[in-house]
Amino acid sequence: MVALQTEGKRRSSIDLSLEKSQRGQRGGDDTLDSLAESRPAKFASCSPTHILFEEFQRLKPSLDALSIGFSISRAKGSWKHGRQRKPPYFACCYDVGSLAHVNVVAFYYPLIADWELMEADPDRYRRRVQSAVREEMIHAIQVLTVKKRYERSYKLSSRFPDAETYYDHLLGRIIAELAESKVGEKAILTAAKLYYEDWTINSIEKLNQADRKYHGRDGYLVCELIRQVTQIRFGELMSEEAKGKAWDKHRIFFVGEYGTTENLMMAMAATLRQAVPQLIDLSPTLNEALTEIEATIQTIGGITGEILVRSRGCAR
Repeated sequence: MVALQTEGKRRSSIDLSLEKSQRGQRGGDDTLDSLAESRPAKFASCSPTHILFEEFQRLKPSLDALSIGFSISRAKGSWKHGRQRKPPYFACCYDVGSLAHVNVVAFYYPLIADWELMEADPDRYRRRVQSAVREEMIHAIQVLTVKKRYERSYKLSSRFPDAETYYDHLLGRIIAELAESKVGEKAILTAAKLYYEDWTINSIEKLNQADRKYHGRDGYLVCELIRQVTQIRFGELMSEEAKGKAWDKHRIFFVGEYGTTENLMMAMAATLRQAVPQLIDLSPTLNEALTEIEATIQTIGGITGEILVRSRGCAR
């Protein structure tokens, strides 16, 4: 399987700095009101813009409760080495070092483009958007919880120069704990293949190469693993699963006995789901991170503790 370089999927909290986000807001990035005004009057209820507006509207109160900013960008990409790079779906921005001023930026055009990828099916598109929205909320909460933990602890602040250094340390620790067992290593690599859409990632070294290539540092994939496990434990679709049949559009993989790329990726997702209870046992650091993130999500409403408890088994 050839490594895919799907630019729209990647995000980098460092590449998209808070300064850029704030400048975009001052320079004409959308609010929810302006997005609502742009909806076509005819058939508005099933248009992709309407669905985006509704899902953003659901997200914003939760972010407001956590003092996390939110903005909508109509950026179409940036130029690098003479080529235009597409923006991601979302970006979680924050101040480098301190992790302060967490802000979620939604990129309108890549999200709208998924309407065609989902064959203009409102239900499939809504599921895709919901998973992507929740994905970025979990990323923002990860940053927020690490920042608060660092600021509350004199021991941590004396050991690490800033909150971001501590965050990188935690991600590295989770990899180290999981990679000690074959089950943990297999789960990490499965999560990486799903996220990077790259079947060739079959070792920790190749995972590190992908992390460095796309995000500039080792260990980035762990924040995606935390997000994937959080979505699984809440009984939700991972954003990778929510793509459904879209996996087979514009992608050429060797799928063997699975028949379609969708079947292959869903089988990989099932493998990750089944491994979740073992991952929690293998990595105390992962368990601690999940406990804090899940507690924060529950405090802002919308998900009951009963749903979380029921999903502990994880297999679907």
